[in-house]
Amino acid sequence: MWFWIIIAALLFVLLLVVEEFFYYFWNRYVYGPNIKGERRWLSRLVLGTIVLIKRLFHRREKELPKTKSDKGLPL
Repeated sequence: MWFWIIIAALLFVLLLVVEEFFYYFWNRYVYGPNIKGERRWLSRLVLGTIVLIKRLFHRREKELPKTKSDKGLPL
């Protein structure tokens, strides 16, 4: 029973994806490409990717605990 429910849900999701795909490309065919919008999304994608890479590979500095013994050795 669960098998058929999962198959029906996957087919429904596939139908939605295909329908949106045709809708998007039909609008591109009828109205032409949206150059301004594409540049905006491309710049957001590139900048977002750069920020994500920086956050993943950023070296975090270790914070040393501040205690009374960290004042140094007396001379």
